[in-house]
Amino acid sequence: MNTLWTAPRALDDASLLILGTLVLFQLTHYTVASWKFFKNSKGRFLKTASVTLFWIVYGVVFVSSVTAIPSYVNAVPYVLCGLYLPSVIAIVLLLVSQKFRTFTERMSLRWMIQSVAGPARMIVGMLFLVWFFAERLPGVVAWIAGPGDWISGFIAFFAVGYLTIFQKTAGLSDKHWSLTSFRKATAEKPFSRNKKILVRNLHIAIILVGFGILDFILAPASTAVSIALGEIPEAMGKLPLTLIPLVLVPQVLVLEVLAMHQLIGLKRMLRNDVSKKNTI
Repeated sequence: MNTLWTAPRALDDASLLILGTLVLFQLTHYTVASWKFFKNSKGRFLKTASVTLFWIVYGVVFVSSVTAIPSYVNAVPYVLCGLYLPSVIAIVLLLVSQKFRTFTERMSLRWMIQSVAGPARMIVGMLFLVWFFAERLPGVVAWIAGPGDWISGFIAFFAVGYLTIFQKTAGLSDKHWSLTSFRKATAEKPFSRNKKILVRNLHIAIILVGFGILDFILAPASTAVSIALGEIPEAMGKLPLTLIPLVLVPQVLVLEVLAMHQLIGLKRMLRNDVSKKNTI
């Protein structure tokens, strides 16, 4: 037997190094993006520090809580809460708060879809399969979460690629663009060129981002199926793998939810442009 598979400690250490690096990578992206986003805001340093501190405290609280539970079966409710809570809060705020919607619509679509989700999900996807071949993770979990994450990370780059036509049509030079910047750029001159291509590309981008969100539903569902079959993925409730559902996934999922809000807003914008043109 390959010595790699007879050395679980080595796999644990390597995985902790990889996932720890991804955690730092995503946290750095959040910090840098927040610093740039709050460039013209009062209390820029405090707001940026608050974003960083929130994710640190959030991760520490949920990881420490879940790893203290002996059986993963009993930890599942806490894992699901840690995984989905930020996104649920974001959705509620999008529904009830105009201020939060305005805040969200100023965020960079490229950053939300690609910068964080792309590379991290591809690496995590491959890691799931490594743990399966090491006989440390049930096949139901590994073969749904693994390829699903890798594909989601890979197509994130294509989703951004399909959206760049909006940047060019709106005449924006900045590589980071948002629903707000599109609205400002087309306030006097709505999208008039390449309308069919714009609609097609937008629909493709929505499907690609939607697949990424769906993957975060199917992966936990695969865990439930695995438990029902008697194959409990205990490794998911211990370090290092617990960093995936309790630290990495919540940060990526909330960005994809906010990105989907912008894409839907962009679709409404195109529809309104068509309505105005028909009225004229």
